[in-house]
Amino acid sequence: MKKLSIAVAIFTLVACGGEGKKTAPKKVDTAPTKVAEKELEIIEEVEEKEIVEIRVSALGESMAEIAFEPKALSVPANSRVILTFENKSSAEGMLHNFVLVELGSGSEIAAAGIKAGLDNNFVPDDKRIIAYTKMSNMGETITIEFDAPAKGSYHYVCTYPGHISMIGRLNVI
Repeated sequence: MKKLSIAVAIFTLVACGGEGKKTAPKKVDTAPTKVAEKELEIIEEVEEKEIVEIRVSALGESMAEIAFEPKALSVPANSRVILTFENKSSAEGMLHNFVLVELGSGSEIAAAGIKAGLDNNFVPDDKRIIAYTKMSNMGETITIEFDAPAKGSYHYVCTYPGHISMIGRLNVI
């Protein structure tokens, strides 16, 4: 019985914590951090962007006929663009893509696209490229989203080998 009493006494001291050192509860900071504030700003910016839907088609059954339709588009600055790209060509081998680039850089980017190859959709790694679709097959429709670049004019080109005559202009106003 004596052993049981000692065991109960030890258990009670351990369970109650005895006279050990007590620490104050930690204060939890509920104020948003700088990182959280920045993330919130980014979310608000995305929500505030106007959404603009545009359609571009690739036309033509021969190299002499290939073209973008329309040849010019306008979108507002600070908008979110939803681009629907349709390859309306039906002739065998008429693959097309849409590559939005800085004004005047289309020829260089298309030439570099040949080296990038089909595995890369004939799109090189180039900082002058703003947005692009994958290579589309005849009759295929592809939709992409991107933020409109700064105010100004830009070209859209097809970087499939030999299609450099396909050029259009995007005006950001």
